[in-house]
Amino acid sequence: MNKDTLAIQGGKPVRDKEFRSKPYLTEESIERIVSLMREGRLTRFVGSPIPGTKEIIGLNSNEVENIDYDFSVLGGKSVRKFESEWSKIHQVDYAVSVNSATSGLIAAILALDIEPGDEVICSPFSFTASATSIIAANAVPVFADIDLDTFCVSPISAEEAISQRTKAVMPIHWNSNAGELDSIISLARSKRLKVIEDASQSPGMVYKEKYLGTHGDIGVFSLNEPKNIMTGEGGIIVTNDKDIAVKCRLIRNHGEGIIDEDASKKSLINCIGYNFRLVELLAEIGCDQLNHLGYLNTIRKDNYAYLIKELVSEFGEHIIPQKITHLESYFPYTVGLRWISEKSSIHRNTVAEVLRTEGIPIAAGISRLMSDNPMFQKQVAFGKKGFPFSFYKNESSREYFIPDMPN
Repeated sequence: MNKDTLAIQGGKPVRDKEFRSKPYLTEESIERIVSLMREGRLTRFVGSPIPGTKEIIGLNSNEVENIDYDFSVLGGKSVRKFESEWSKIHQVDYAVSVNSATSGLIAAILALDIEPGDEVICSPFSFTASATSIIAANAVPVFADIDLDTFCVSPISAEEAISQRTKAVMPIHWNSNAGELDSIISLARSKRLKVIEDASQSPGMVYKEKYLGTHGDIGVFSLNEPKNIMTGEGGIIVTNDKDIAVKCRLIRNHGEGIIDEDASKKSLINCIGYNFRLVELLAEIGCDQLNHLGYLNTIRKDNYAYLIKELVSEFGEHIIPQKITHLESYFPYTVGLRWISEKSSIHRNTVAEVLRTEGIPIAAGISRLMSDNPMFQKQVAFGKKGFPFSFYKNESSREYFIPDMPN
């Protein structure tokens, strides 16, 4: 067999060692986790109205770090420290940790008092949780096409998707890219819509002189294992709005059991008994990771720069890199490229299959558009009648539909 024979044709792969790195854990963080375990401090959340709750529930994240509580409605010392450090780095008043970004998106939508059956516009080009979080919050996702260059939601398509039932837009910073976020924000403000940033892959990144996640009404980051900051599982909600932050804190921690009988009816809206709390051990890992955020982000940026330079140099007539709208502060979750098949007559899926056979990890886009998931195609979610789609059909003047999205 010729040494240049492709692995897919029976040749030897160019790489037989797996491309995989372990989660970044320092000895300091490991020792700290061991210390917490010996101390028995796994969580310090209290889901009932203990004395002092009213006084602390609205404090900003920097103030919360300094309260002298071991157990509290806002968690323990590690959770509060992690939230404080996150808020300082991202220059935002409130950071609310949760057990996943999925939980964070659900809490964010509920905290905006979005009603059952209301519409939230989002891109179909993401992990399923971006859209299913909207369903879990009793609202309905309306999909808009992406921009062919940025891979993020197209402002033109988003505007076309707006109806009388639209209450929010969820720009998804896919692969850490903001896309045309300023246009999305301007559109939302002109239509009096809320903006929920899915900034899952974007910690420490700046767009138009503000951190991603802080441009809209509320933003959500992910902390699960492949992300730039990883605690295993987890998420962070950020906002500068006190009322939204308080509602997120209540939704995270059995809000209906904490709000007392003197509270207004409005404060009870959407405060159902969820448990979205982050444990002390994961928060402590997060604190250590934040101390190394610059280092972790720089590794990704350096790898990205190398790959883009070499790939474009060798294969520039066949590939177009994702257009990054904040390249000076871009620390990619993954390298995104668009394959141009016209000159080669080779489909991108074939290219991906050949590379994977050679031992090179690569994905042909995302596995399936969110809009192609059976939940949306068949309009079935909660119960046999398909709530919230069934409610939407009863309340809306239009049928639910998935638009043509060629990009």
